[in-house]
Amino acid sequence: MDEDGLPIVGSGIDLTKVPAIQQKRTVAFLNQFVVHTVQFLNRFSTVCEEKLSALSLRIQQIETTLNILDAKLSSIPGLEDVKFQVSSANMNSVTNGPVAQATTDQQTDVSPQSGVSN
Repeated sequence: MDEDGLPIVGSGIDLTKVPAIQQKRTVAFLNQFVVHTVQFLNRFSTVCEEKLSALSLRIQQIETTLNILDAKLSSIPGLEDVKFQVSSANMNSVTNGPVAQATTDQQTDVSPQSGVSN
């Protein structure tokens, strides 16, 4: 025995004389583990679905807003030939983490009617 009074399991123990673990107790522990794991996964799935649904709704709202803006810009006569420049640093500003960017700015011509062109 160790200093806490617990038996030290070593090579000197005859495992044929050790009683088996109770199967009912093992099954109960396994069932409890499975139930808790399934409950966690169900909650996790529900939260993920809610967040995806909210994100999808937000994307649809942004698409609708962009379509309205495009229609308003299309209704203004004389904008067909207007071009403006957007730097690549501005186009890459929305990222999912740190991004190493080149020190040179590439210029891109963007037409409100035709989208992005070089």
